Amino acid sequence: MPGGASRSARCSTVRSGFPHQDRPARIAQYARNFEFFGAPVGLFVSIDRSMGPPQWSDLGGFIQTVLLLARAHGLHGCAQEAWTHWHKTVPPFLNLPGDHILFCGIALGFGDEDAAVNRWRAPRQGADQFATFRGFAESDMPRSLMTRGAGMQSQPGDG
Repeated sequence: MPGGASRSARCSTVRSGFPHQDRPARIAQYARNFEFFGAPVGLFVSIDRSMGPPQWSDLGGFIQTVLLLARAHGLHGCAQEAWTHWHKTVPPFLNLPGDHILFCGIALGFGDEDAAVNRWRAPRQGADQFATFRGFAESDMPRSLMTRGAGMQSQPGDG
């Protein structure tokens, strides 16, 4: 196993840590989703089919809470949407009720923080690039929310 960890949870996207041109490596890494990246614990999350976007949003918040609590207790975790590709196979295997759909998997374990795939970070924009903050003076906003080197644009009515 890359990184020498036999009990690890590694979260990655198809491109994580591998050059886009290296298709065999990307496919091999993607396939590791279905081994929960070697983690000792794999969870499946389902939701009632009658639920809509508001409940899916709630479920996303619940999943994030599980992942944050795991981290607070020294574990690493990875929510895995890739499991939905097996939406016809996994639910019968798990004996899910017919009115439930598979939402995602979650790998929980101890990540190898030295593994290249776990050091890769997606580029991120500052919050000021996709959000508008009204009613706050720029000086009151945490610098961590702002694009590096760029200030926020004032909006009409800001104080």
